[in-house]
Amino acid sequence: METVVTYEKQGMLPKVDKYILLSTSPRRKDLLTFLNPEIMSVDVDERAIQDHYMKVFNDEPFLMRAAKSCCELAKAKSQTTIAKGTLYLSADTIIVSEDRVCHKPQTTAEAVATLRSYFGKSHYAVTGVCLKAKDYQEVFYTLAKIDFVDYYDALDEAITTYVSRYQPFDKAGAYSIRDIDPRFIKGITGDMNTILGLPVAELSQRLFGKTGETIK
Repeated sequence: METVVTYEKQGMLPKVDKYILLSTSPRRKDLLTFLNPEIMSVDVDERAIQDHYMKVFNDEPFLMRAAKSCCELAKAKSQTTIAKGTLYLSADTIIVSEDRVCHKPQTTAEAVATLRSYFGKSHYAVTGVCLKAKDYQEVFYTLAKIDFVDYYDALDEAITTYVSRYQPFDKAGAYSIRDIDPRFIKGITGDMNTILGLPVAELSQRLFGKTGETIK
């Protein structure tokens, strides 16, 4: 499983003296503290865009469909007026389990059911990132595999307690890796920050270090 994939790249990264995060996510803001970005909200219909591209990429394996759709949604969020010397960062995260996208739960019952469905299996977090400046655009995605332990009865109360305490209705996949009960997780393959919503190590390397390689 490739955990870092370049989706597209156009132009060369120019000199940048200002960063704008096109997201109001507090988690992404915290992860980008080292860039001290300005925050700009974007108004797009995420579900409609995601559903559209899942159909566009219908012939691909399901995880690849989700990854490419994630990149297209990150690109859609970056549609703004581009100022010289400014880099705009946008991102989207999708949770995939057994050939289905696990959206943000709408109810307590849905959150509990989603969490229960992970036990004894692997599911995936994919985060698409778009970096955009004048005459430059780079889009990549990262993958992380999350393995939950096999289910046992004592976990039932832990699941309902987690949902009641943390109310994960704004979380894709019904949980945040930061506050999930540690008894749930058997192992993680890939960058944990992919699960949080922004793979900052890869992002920083692309901005200040190595050039990302296109993987087809």
